[in-house]
Amino acid sequence: MRLSRSIRGAILATLLASRPGAAQTTTQLWSNITLDWVTSPSVTYELDFEPKVLISAPPDQPGWSNLDTTPSIEYAVSDKVDLVAELTTGLTKQTDDVNTFELTPRAGLRFHLFSRQQHLFLKERRPKRRLVIRDLVRVEARTFFYSDDHPTDSTARFRNRLELLFPINRPTLAEDGTVHLFADWEWFIPVSDQAERFANRQRIRGGVGFRRNTAWRFAAVYIRNRSRNTTDEPFTTSENVFNVQVKRVWQD
Repeated sequence: MRLSRSIRGAILATLLASRPGAAQTTTQLWSNITLDWVTSPSVTYELDFEPKVLISAPPDQPGWSNLDTTPSIEYAVSDKVDLVAELTTGLTKQTDDVNTFELTPRAGLRFHLFSRQQHLFLKERRPKRRLVIRDLVRVEARTFFYSDDHPTDSTARFRNRLELLFPINRPTLAEDGTVHLFADWEWFIPVSDQAERFANRQRIRGGVGFRRNTAWRFAAVYIRNRSRNTTDEPFTTSENVFNVQVKRVWQD
């Protein structure tokens, strides 16, 4: 009896997973607590706290936990372009007794495919159309400090993230009570050779968000990361990440 296509596919996937050098997979839990201050129709200040923890990994990989803190500022240059500047500080605690501290300034531009408009009574800029498409381009300079005698690493990386957002139960994303779907794809490309493993990566995110009102927004996100050491190698690691986000917004 011939095997069905689905059974043959399952057997092939099992064989590929058991091959030496197959991708190693980890599972992680992230959360974001974000505080925004909208001081004018053009300027938004943000402070983001992002704790992360490793839930499961191959036996040969050390466990870790991490906390990133990122203050940032966004300036709306026009209805279609935002200027973004950020500074991430991150502390990672490893179970192999080597801890790291990261200092990463980054800057870039966010391009909106469709123009936005200012709300008559609020300072936020709101999308004119139901579908939102935007692209975030950034360059970051990363410096890592180690708790042992390992020398400090300083590297640079280019990032590009294409984002799509779509409201389900409201005409636009800016309405109170809006539930929306979103997805994005980001590529991390090192500008130069560096000692950090898996700096070259791809990230795909998808999830559902809820805007309760102007002040409170929530989201549940699934993230899939694929990483490799250099552009000449295949992707050798993958990460399944579950991310919960809470945002509080103030308008002066």
